[in-house]
Amino acid sequence: MRRLRKGLVAATMSLVVAAGVTVRPAPAAAAVPWTQIAVAVASYLFSNSGGGGSDLERAKQEIIAAINASRDAIITEIDRIASADVRACTEAATTLVNQIDLMDDFTLSVFALNAVECASRSTAYFDAVANKAEADRIGKLMGQIFAIAMVGFRKMGFPATDLLAQLIRGYEAVVVKLAPTCTENVLREYDDRGRLVTVEIQYTCVAYNGDSAFGSELYYLARLVTPPLDRAQVSADATRNTSRAVAMAALPQLRALQV
Repeated sequence: MRRLRKGLVAATMSLVVAAGVTVRPAPAAAAVPWTQIAVAVASYLFSNSGGGGSDLERAKQEIIAAINASRDAIITEIDRIASADVRACTEAATTLVNQIDLMDDFTLSVFALNAVECASRSTAYFDAVANKAEADRIGKLMGQIFAIAMVGFRKMGFPATDLLAQLIRGYEAVVVKLAPTCTENVLREYDDRGRLVTVEIQYTCVAYNGDSAFGSELYYLARLVTPPLDRAQVSADATRNTSRAVAMAALPQLRALQV
């Protein structure tokens, strides 16, 4: 696999030199945040018009612009991945996607298949890893590597439906694995005759990284006098700075693209 990847790098660099073309980064201001790129790419590839031609071109430009706008942040996340195989294949796909238009059919097929394998490997590694910080790093990069794989597959003329389904399953796993730890306390106050006057339900969630969120609701004489407690929102707020938030935002949009 490593030898094949080195060959792909060499072939791609030869294409760049031979063509005498400089690939210019898209303006950073136009780029979708890299952690959210999967939705933007999938929206083009699974559009009503079929995801080919101009839609494929827009999807390709979205992923390239997102990577070029946040390359340092992406490389930092990649470098922190413990798995050497996942780290290497993610970095290779991230580096080479800029040259996708310069690839001949053979080079493109190797690139696309490597990206697909890397996407599958990233979800398998996510499922296996126990450390939540490491899982979070994979979760942040999952959308990007699947976006690259989907663009590569569509550029070869293959449908990317299965890749979309894999990404959805991967993001569903992110939501479950990175769920915060939540506790609920009930505080009761009584009058001097022992009658129940107020009941306050307090709900606190803490994410693996220490971020927390709090919510409550108050009953007076058995009547709710505050907005109802939204436990799901408290849970989501606690994981606002993790890939779980990215996955939760992406899932409804990705599911809507399935046919």
